[in-house]
Amino acid sequence: MLAPPDQTAEKSCDCWRLWLFRAFIAAVFVTLGLRLWFLQIAKGADYLEQSLQNHLSQVEIPTTRGLLTDRDGRVLVDNEVGYELRVTPNEVKEPAALAAQVAGIVGLSADDLEKKFKAFKKQRPFSPNVWVAGLSRADLALVESRRWQLDGLSVQTTSVRRPLLGAFAPHVIGYLGQINQAQLAGGDYPEVRQGELVGQSGLEQSLERFLHGRKGNRQMTVDSKGRVLQELSVEYPRPGHNIRLTLDSRLQRVAQSLLAEQAGAVVVMDPRNFEILAMASSPMFNLEDFVGGISAERWRSLNEDPFTPMQNRAVSGQYSPGSTFKIAVSLAALYEGVITPETIFHCGGQLTLGAHPFRCWNRSGHGAVNLHRSLKESCDIYYYEVGRRIGVDRLAVRVRRFFGLGRPTGVELRAEQPGLVPDQAWKMRRYGRPWTTGDTVTVAIGQGNLLTTPLQVAQYTAVVANGGTLYRPRLVKEIVDFEGKLVQNSIPEPLGRLEVKPDHLSAVKRGLEAVVNEPGGSGWRAKLPDIVVAGKTGTTQTVSLQAYQSYNASNRPYRIRDHAWFTAYAPADNPEVVVTVLLEHSGGGGARSAPLAAKIINAYFDKSIDTNLMPPFQVQPDKPIGWQGEL
Repeated sequence: MLAPPDQTAEKSCDCWRLWLFRAFIAAVFVTLGLRLWFLQIAKGADYLEQSLQNHLSQVEIPTTRGLLTDRDGRVLVDNEVGYELRVTPNEVKEPAALAAQVAGIVGLSADDLEKKFKAFKKQRPFSPNVWVAGLSRADLALVESRRWQLDGLSVQTTSVRRPLLGAFAPHVIGYLGQINQAQLAGGDYPEVRQGELVGQSGLEQSLERFLHGRKGNRQMTVDSKGRVLQELSVEYPRPGHNIRLTLDSRLQRVAQSLLAEQAGAVVVMDPRNFEILAMASSPMFNLEDFVGGISAERWRSLNEDPFTPMQNRAVSGQYSPGSTFKIAVSLAALYEGVITPETIFHCGGQLTLGAHPFRCWNRSGHGAVNLHRSLKESCDIYYYEVGRRIGVDRLAVRVRRFFGLGRPTGVELRAEQPGLVPDQAWKMRRYGRPWTTGDTVTVAIGQGNLLTTPLQVAQYTAVVANGGTLYRPRLVKEIVDFEGKLVQNSIPEPLGRLEVKPDHLSAVKRGLEAVVNEPGGSGWRAKLPDIVVAGKTGTTQTVSLQAYQSYNASNRPYRIRDHAWFTAYAPADNPEVVVTVLLEHSGGGGARSAPLAAKIINAYFDKSIDTNLMPPFQVQPDKPIGWQGEL
């Protein structure tokens, strides 16, 4: 007889199989649940955007930057059709390989392109991003010929900035460059994305919000192959505003031509409203180099050049103003009552303070000197004595208040530097030592720690010329939108008033006329036959007297030679123009800068002078005049 089966074992086996089946089913559902959670919750937004991108296509319509014109409406900077290469990160399978291919075509760094790609992928993975701006026609042809193997790329027509005169006022106009990370993070460019171009210097930078314009947008439905099925909406672009500058193209050409092969700056200003008619800085650079993106080699050469062609010396070069500062010292001293126009000091060629001698440029001395003669012959001893009597603190208060020194003028250029008007508190903060009388007399002749820009020297000259009103210097005359509607009309903006007696101001102005027009005047080389010019010379030491005298005139290295200043206005009785000239390491202001100022003043009044016959602009001379191979 057979034994009955073990039913307990069978039930145990069935339970085990049932448990395993249930566990399998549970795992399947858990896996499906997790996958659904991942797809719908974790990545839902990304896939939704991607699905919409597969169905909807949004194409940006590029805008154009506003035009820059001179005061007469002549276009200085225009726009032309260009191309840019864009990349959509989620369509690229091998970013490193693509970056290497594109770098080989356009001549850029593959590493830089890959870094930009990673930033795009993190910020806008499903949208086209500007990868290479300013694509040349040759590069465009190469990209199109290899499009079949360059996944994720597209070419967009765009607007390219084109300077019409190349090296015309490059420091004032400025150039464009790709927006950098600091600018993106700063929040001043809300509508600009990485890879796009913005102004990086000059007016292109400071007026970016007016010039940039607003991009348009076209939204369409497309099929799986990207073919357009229907256009849903169009938002047309708005071009940037057009800006008319105060620059006079003719005077700008004169100023730049006269600075050829010289390091320095020229500022030409209308004293009646402080409109800047010309602003030149040399050495210069060529704006054409930046069209389509400057090459790394050219950028390096500009930035490593010891003569700093990228610096706008007119507003960011800070120099001791030398004897041109005697204009401001005279008016401050007259206001404070420490001198009158008739006050006389004796100049024997040297003033000794303690054990230290302070010399006049005329070692033989000028004898008895009053205000008129002190300006005409630029006597240093006279201003040493004035400085001792007024003191540096009172002098600093007056020149800051009357002429706006020690702070930016407010001109529409971000590169502007404030200069420096020192006083006793400044020296204690800076050096931890008390101020001395020797410091005061040095400042009184425009030397020492006193610093100004050429624009600031033009500014205090203009205050005297117009009878005592300080305005904010201006480069922008008016701004209009693309429809021709006036957006901004610049009017003279008074900032202060010269609070001196009329007869004191007249005495200073007569002294400045004598500088150019009377025998013995230090600026006689600026004299013109039919125009009465008033002005002031200045010569600024760049090193200590001991270092300067360790060389004779024939072998003195370029970098330790004096700076040459001349600032002037004309006609003296009813001024229309102020001209300030600074030549670096060139010698005496009367000998070197005064003749250049005279030529610019003559060109202002003689409109028949053909500037097209003048020498071409020297963009970046190998070396300024007087350079002997030693810095």
